[in-house]
Amino acid sequence: MNKYVVGFLFDTRGRVALITKNRPAWQKGRLNGIGGHIENDETPEQAMVREFREEAGCDGLAWRQYCVVRGNVYELNVFTARSELAEIRSTTDEMVGWYSIDRLPDNVLPNLRWLIPMADYELPIKAEIVHESETC
Repeated sequence: MNKYVVGFLFDTRGRVALITKNRPAWQKGRLNGIGGHIENDETPEQAMVREFREEAGCDGLAWRQYCVVRGNVYELNVFTARSELAEIRSTTDEMVGWYSIDRLPDNVLPNLRWLIPMADYELPIKAEIVHESETC
């Protein structure tokens, strides 16, 4: 089973950090949360810290896992964090940026339309979602 993390960093101005994907092919040109594969020796929390540092150049965030999405061949661990001072920058060929959570662009991946509001919710949420698909 392939295991992944994705994180949604929120600022105090009603924005979320997202990345414009170049790969995999089915995500090319679409906005997604920032994340990636969990390495064999990592916990989901460690992978989230590493992936955000590698892709957005930002470290020292307090990530909280709030959701796990499971499919036939994958597990996606979803995290949220908040920061008044976080600065993100593109560190790969995939561009990161801030986007208003109230006006998400048309090119966001469809599941972000409900994952982002769940992540932005202030009360502690712990959810497991089963999605019967070959991709996440």
